[in-house]
Order: sequence, then C-alpha cells, then structure tokens
Amino acid sequence: MAAFAISAMIIAAILRFTPPIENKLRRKWLIRLRLLASLILLLSLFRPTIVKTEDELTDASLIVAVDVSQSMTLPDGQGQTRWESQRKIWQTLATQIEPTSQNLKLQLLAYGDETKKLPEPSIDSLNQQKSLGQLTNIPKATLSAFQASRGQPLAGVILIGDGTQTAINKNQENQRVTETLRGLGVPLWTIPIGRTPNNGPPRDIAIEAMPESLQLFAGNEASVSFQVATRSLSGIEIPLQISWIDQQGNEKVFATRNVVPSTASDVIGVTLPLLTPQAGSYQLKVEATATPDELITSNNIQRTFVDVRDGGGRILYLEGAASLEQTFLRRALRRFPDLDLQFQWIPIDSKSSWPVELQSEFIAGKYDIYILGDLHSSALGQQQIEQLEKNIADGAGLLTLGGLNAYESGGYGTTQFANILPVQLRQGISDTGPLQSFNETLNKSLHLNDPVSIELSQLHPITDLGGQEISERWQQLPQLLGANIWSSAKARPGVTTLLETPNQVPLMVIGEYGNGRVASVAFDSTWRWWRAGKSEIHRKFWRQTMLWLLSRDNFNDDELMIELESRRFAVDRSSEFRLTTSDPTNQSFGDSVNLTLSGPDQDKQTLLTVPEMKQGQMILKGSLENLQPGIYQLTASSTSDTNPVKSTKIAFEVVANSKELSRPAADPDYLAQLANLTAPYGGGVYRPDQINDLIDQIKQQRQNSETTIVRSHRLGDDPLSGWILFTIFFVAMSTEWTLRRRWGLA
Repeated sequence: MAAFAISAMIIAAILRFTPPIENKLRRKWLIRLRLLASLILLLSLFRPTIVKTEDELTDASLIVAVDVSQSMTLPDGQGQTRWESQRKIWQTLATQIEPTSQNLKLQLLAYGDETKKLPEPSIDSLNQQKSLGQLTNIPKATLSAFQASRGQPLAGVILIGDGTQTAINKNQENQRVTETLRGLGVPLWTIPIGRTPNNGPPRDIAIEAMPESLQLFAGNEASVSFQVATRSLSGIEIPLQISWIDQQGNEKVFATRNVVPSTASDVIGVTLPLLTPQAGSYQLKVEATATPDELITSNNIQRTFVDVRDGGGRILYLEGAASLEQTFLRRALRRFPDLDLQFQWIPIDSKSSWPVELQSEFIAGKYDIYILGDLHSSALGQQQIEQLEKNIADGAGLLTLGGLNAYESGGYGTTQFANILPVQLRQGISDTGPLQSFNETLNKSLHLNDPVSIELSQLHPITDLGGQEISERWQQLPQLLGANIWSSAKARPGVTTLLETPNQVPLMVIGEYGNGRVASVAFDSTWRWWRAGKSEIHRKFWRQTMLWLLSRDNFNDDELMIELESRRFAVDRSSEFRLTTSDPTNQSFGDSVNLTLSGPDQDKQTLLTVPEMKQGQMILKGSLENLQPGIYQLTASSTSDTNPVKSTKIAFEVVANSKELSRPAADPDYLAQLANLTAPYGGGVYRPDQINDLIDQIKQQRQNSETTIVRSHRLGDDPLSGWILFTIFFVAMSTEWTLRRRWGLA
C-alpha cells in the first residue's frame, strides 16, 4: 500500500507542478519524461525481485580407490592377474560413469601401505602405475578416500582390491573407520578381486630350511638338507631338481628327486649327498616344479651359497676339561673360513663309560688335524689310540695341549702316543687316574704350578708374530699360569724346540711322524693373551700352528676376509658386514681396501666402511640395506702396491619375503563388512561381473539426490541492471531539461 501511495503522490506532483504549455503535445512529452524518471526512482527504491524454483543435480565427486600392492600380481582365479581384472574394472567405470552422469567428477586413488591421489584420471591411468609398497592398509585407504573430495559433496566411494589386510592397524584407526562410514551418510561400494578360500585352499610348494651358506673342501663328500612344505597336494608327485651354479652363472643339474605329500598340509625332509666341486664360490639351487593353479611360485626355489676351498683343514678337537683355554682356542680358530673345527667334550664325570666310542671320528681321511686337550688316555682307549697313531702316520696333523691329564700324568707314556710325540715321555710314572684340580695329589716333577714366562727358542713360521723384534714380542706376553714338564725334546731329525722358559725348559716342540706333522705345547693358558688385549697375537699363533700341521707352505700370505651377518635376508631387512684379514696383526690394511657391491642389474657401487679396533684387530664395518630382490656380490680388493692383500668375494641373496605373497587368498568378507556399514545409504558389495549393476546403482543414486534450487534476481544487485537504471534516469532528466530550455519554459 505504501508503494501505491508514494506512486500516486509522485504522479500528482508531476501533474500539479508541470508548467502550463499551450502546445499540448509538448506538455505530454514533459510529463512522460518526468514519469519515466519517477518510475526509475521508484524501482531503485523498492528493488523488485524475481524468484525462480527448479530441481537439479549438484556437483559431486565419485572416488575410486584401486589396490596397487604386491598381492595384485597374483592370479584372480579367472585366468588373469588381479591387476588385469582391476584395470578392466576401472576402464569400464571411466567410460560409462563420468561422460553420462551430469555434474559428477571421477577421482582416482592408488593405495598400498600408503595412499596416493592420481592426477587427471583417464582410461589409461592404471597402465603404467607402479606398486606403492609391500603392504596393504585398507582402513587407511578408506579414510583417505572419504577425505579426498576436499569440501565438495561426495557421491560415493568405490574400493577395489583383494581385501587382504597386511599392515598392522591400531584399534583407534579401525574405530575411526567405523565411525566415519556410519556418520557421513555416503555409500561405500566394494569390488573384491581374487580367489577366495571358498574356491578351495590354494596349492603351494615351498622349499624351506636350507642353510644360508656352506663351507666345504674340494673333493670331499658332504650333504645338504632341506624341507619341502606343501599345501593341497596330497598324493601328487612333485619333481625336485638340484643344481650347482658357478660364478659365471653356468648351471649344472647333479641330482633329481621326487617327493609325494601324504597329507593336505605336509612337510617332507630331504637330505642329499653331494661331492664338492673344485675350489670356488657356488650356489646350490633346489627347485620344485610348479603345479597347475599354484598362486605363488617364487618360494619354489631356494639357494645355498657354498664356498669350496682347496687346502683347507678339518679339525677334531677332543677336550676333557671345561677350561678357558678350549673356549678361546675354539673362538680363535672358528674365525677362519678355511678351518672347519668340530669340538667334542669328554668330561671326567663320565669316566664310568670310558673309553668313549670314537671309531667313526677316527676313520682315515675324515679329519686333517686332531687336537688333544686336557684329556686322559683312558677316555680314548688303547685301540682307538692305535687308530689315531695310524692316521698321523698316514699324513694327518696332531696338536697336543698341556693340562692336568696330558702327557705322562694322563697315562700317555705307556701308549702308542709315546712314539708319536716329538717330546720324550718318561717311563715308570705312576698313573693315579684322572685329576680334576691342582688341589689333588699332583706330581710336581710333571707340572709347573708357578707363573711361566715364554722366550723364543727358534724363529719359525709358527712363532713369527711379525714386526722387527719378535723375541721381545714373545717376552712381553702375559705369563702362563703353569705348564707340563717334559724330560727333553726327542733327538731325531725334524724335531725343533720353538718356545722355552728362561731356564730353557721346552714349552713347544714340533716334529714329524710318518707323513704327518706333530706339535706339542706344554701350556694351556694362552687365553691370558686375549684377556690382556693381545687377541690378534693369540689368533695368529694358533692359526699358524694349524697351517703348519696342514703342510701349507703359503700360510703367511695375508688374505682379506668378509663376514656377513646373513647371506639371505628379506628386502625390508639389512645385513651388517665385517672386513678383516687372515693376519690379525695387520693394522694398516683398512687404508688400502676397495669394497664394491654388484647386483642383479650388474651395476657396481662403492660401499663406505667404518674402521674399528676390536680386541686389538682392525675391522672395517658396514651395512647392506635398501636392496631390491636378487643375487648380489660383495668384492674386497687391495689397492696397495707395497703391501698387497689377497682379494676376496662373497655372494648373498635378497629375497622378496613379502607378507602380500604369503597370503594368496583374497578376503572379500572384510570388504563386505566395510560396505555393509553404509548399507542404509546405498552401499554394498559387487563382484567384478556385476560392474554394470553397480553403474546403474550409481546413476540411480544420482537421480534420487536431486535438490530444489531457489534462484532470485533482485533489481540492482548486479552492476548491469544498476547501470541501466541510472542511464535511463539520466537520459530522461537530461532530455526533459533540454526540451524545457529549447521551448523557453521555467
């Protein structure tokens, strides 16, 4: 009513105050122009609005998340890989949804243990996509998918994959997924891919329990043991093939076997004898022929790295006392890969069963060196001592150590050992039986129970500790706690006294017996050298003794040695390595060593090492990590021209020990649980052959989601209408003023 009243008042004012004009036509034009200007003022004052209501679809995003973990390389049970099935599903979605669904934008996510948004999705988006890790984290991928729209309305989420969850999830994260799916009111559609346990348990063959490495000697007989683990192959014959692979990659089959599982889940142990080839580095490969429908075949093969040495030594160490000497002696010798040490303890408290049965250990040729520690002769027996004497005469080496029950006090003076040893054992010494401690009756004519200093009697490859003043190095070693007393060294060719006391009592005497070599030491406390920080001298002395017993002429040659923490490890693991030399006294080799790593692609890289002094020996340490699956070779070589050290190589394997591949069955139930949380909003599970039904469901969901849009157009809200009103008002008033001036009106 106010608008009409104001309009009437304006019109009345225009008519009342329009000057009288005789020419009625001119008066009409002035009134018309004033009415037009007044109308514009009224429109500007009241600003009328046009309201329009219509139903339409709002802009929204449809998120598609695809599985790019390793498990997608497995078969889908339909004759192709899970990845190929997933790629076809995406291509169908990309071609049928976005072009035909108005205001709907597709977004593509790739998930593994991490989730990544792919830019500008297209039909070919998955053709070149690479794996995003070794694990699958479905809860994390689900949360990322619901967060990917970035504020834009979300039409739904499609999650494609095999449903196998391999990443470890916290309860808080699982709870968050549940709350998100129930709270957002957005449908989740899942498409599980892959063979399920309902299709029958998957078949599988795995070679297991093979040793990582073996150290053998050329021409010897040995054996290798492993296990064949099978699933769902009961009664089916499985062929095995065992091959040698040399450093050049040449493969030679040397044995075949067939195994037949007796149960649905069976583990069969296999032991194969083998004759070691000539010296070198090899791989021993065991391969099981894959069966039809076997999902995983990478575990059908397993390798053992074999180092075959020429001129190495097999050592049998027989000991009767649980002493520190045997502990540190074994520790020293086992550091050298060319010495294969076997230890057998024969304690005194088992003397009721003496002599122990050792006939299998005294077979001719089985061992190259025999070490007799503090062990009474009754533990061996006369017959076995005679067999041991024959082995020495035929070429084996013998080392006898000091102790309470060694030499005469151990009853050896009345055995065949009296002829073998390079020292004179006195006859007629009363044997009181095995002694357990110095507190018992001790024949002081046979033992020194006081600290004993060592002096060099004869420079020999065994006693060469390196350096300029070798005699002084011996004198600087800690005193021994005691020693056995011999009457003298034998006066026969080849017998040499190497070490003695300051009073010239012999402490170490070497000699020959038949084709073998014999070394006798009167002491059993060289472990004190180790404890005093002289571990490098301890190792050097005992190694040189062993090599002399083996008749090795080049045993003073210095050689690099690589020790690996593991020679077979998974891609997500690492392995430490240590680089030393066979000469523990060589402290300068670390300045002239080049360490390179070559892998499956044949590319070489130089590795960095950290020097460290440990127990008096120089060690170079490093780590092997972030390596892809394959066979690698670590090479250490010397760059010194003045003091070269022999180079060495060692091979190892990095395996794809993936949780993804160890669980070949898909888990559609897990995807169904997630989708069913959104069932009230239209979510659900669809098989790959139901993809068209899913597309129809999405389109129907879009049609049902139309919203009423109210659009209002108010005069003057936009610049265009404002300028139009102003222009009309200006033209009307300007024209009215111009006409009045021309017609001479007030």
